[in-house]
Amino acid sequence: MRWPWVVIPSLLVLGAGALVLAFYPGGYIIFGLFGVAGFGLNQMLTDLRRREEPPARPGWEFHPPARLASARAGRAFAVAVMFVWIVVFVTADPPARVAAGIAAVWCTAIGALLLLRLVRRTPALRLGVTGVEVRGRRYRWESIGGVELNGDRANPRLDLLIAGRRQPVTLRPSGVEASLLFLMDLLGYYATHPDRRTAIGTEEEARRAHALLLEARLAAGLRGGPRPILTGRPAFMPS
Repeated sequence: MRWPWVVIPSLLVLGAGALVLAFYPGGYIIFGLFGVAGFGLNQMLTDLRRREEPPARPGWEFHPPARLASARAGRAFAVAVMFVWIVVFVTADPPARVAAGIAAVWCTAIGALLLLRLVRRTPALRLGVTGVEVRGRRYRWESIGGVELNGDRANPRLDLLIAGRRQPVTLRPSGVEASLLFLMDLLGYYATHPDRRTAIGTEEEARRAHALLLEARLAAGLRGGPRPILTGRPAFMPS
């Protein structure tokens, strides 16, 4: 049920615009309220409730929630449709049309990028022998200066500190269907154990590292370790 949410938001916007245009021409404020209500409904129907302990998998690829990823692309296209509606029906002022057109193109480009990631099944995070890939962008292990779990309980985030970047590369619970705590341990382990990187990609190494990290947390008396353990066959990055 992920693909319908790529087009449903745009259809809601088009339907709301058509109704307003047919029964209340010039009611653009009402159309805007319909659009906001539609986005809110889309958010409630597609966003996943945050779990206390997302799954920890002994694998090398960690994907975003499929339904949420498709809904994000759909929302970007819906915003583009709203701006196109403004260009066509709302204003005849040239500067306003140009601004709305630019915004429509920008939102369409964002939606296309998100859709491309969805079609390609681009993982939110992928570990490899030479480095990591976050949302399709690669970083070498040598460039990772640290891995931190920041934010608070209501809005946690995982920050990868990359040499040469002012801002960290961030992963949030809504962007990756995996335990941020487990990912922090996993990335930190391979960042500080270069001798083990050549084994990344094998099932044996995945299960060894998973068991090692879990044992270390339990031995330290820490709660919230990487569990539950899912035993399904993981997807591996070719080396």
